[in-house]
Parts: sequence; structure tokens; C-alpha cells
Amino acid sequence: MSSIVVANANPLHYLVLIDCGETLGRLFDHVLVPFAVRDELLHPRAPQKVKDWIVSARPWLEITPVTHPQPVHGLHKGETEVLQLALERRADAVLMDDMDGRTAARRLGIPTIYTIAILELAAEKGFIELPTAIAKLKQTSFFISQEILDAALERDRERRGKEK
Repeated sequence: MSSIVVANANPLHYLVLIDCGETLGRLFDHVLVPFAVRDELLHPRAPQKVKDWIVSARPWLEITPVTHPQPVHGLHKGETEVLQLALERRADAVLMDDMDGRTAARRLGIPTIYTIAILELAAEKGFIELPTAIAKLKQTSFFISQEILDAALERDRERRGKEK
């Protein structure tokens, strides 16, 4: 079964900054990025590394418009287009950290995956070392509670302990 996800800017931004952007192509068959998200990643204040990443072609990454964009009260344009594109293309999930966007996705019946879950999944598959990725993430402006990070690291330790 092929897996299609639609990515919001925040997960892409931080995965690229910590050198984990390419893991998306190993985790999912197809990653869709709506134009509004691409535009956020190309913002003049965005890190050059992020801008370079989003304009580089990859067979698994598709930057695409939403067919009938409509604003959604309480959501930014990027989150709105992510949800609308997920519905249009019948995506399996959206990659989104924004709490309001995730709540709206749940109401629409769209599963959400957040940045730490992507990192955990990549670690489970052996694509990355989770402690290293989280250490890099903590060096950025990414905001997350230490409790969530500790829980992810504990699950990773338990998983690796079972593999031995």
C-alpha cells in the first residue's frame, strides 16, 4: 500500500534543519506540499538550508496547488491548504505540529503526525539515531516540552533494549 502524506511548514522546516528531511522519502511513498507551505519555507527570513531543500527536486516530493482553496477560521493559510489538499488527494495523514491545525484535522477525520513522531518512526526503521536528532532539534528554536522529549527518548531506549 502506498502512503501519501501532506506536510505543513513546521515539520519540514525543523526536519531539514536537523538533517532529517530526506527521511520523509524513506518513510512515505509520496509527500505533498501545498503552495502556501512552499511559500512559507521560501520566506526571506527562512534559513537558506530550508530554502535550498524545498526547491530541490525529489521523486517522492510534490509541490502542488489546492484545487479550491477556501479560508478556514482560526487557521493560517498553510494549515488550511494542508487540510484541504489532504482531503482532495485522500492522503493517509498530515504532518503538522500546530495544535489548532491538528484539532481541525481530527474533526475532518485526517490522522496527524507531528515532528517528534516522524523522528521516532525514522529511528524505529533504523534511518536515524533518535538521541542525536533530538539533540540537534534542541539547538533550534523548535518548541516542545521536555516531558515529551524524555518520553520519546525512553521509548527509543526500550525499543533498542528489546532489539539486543
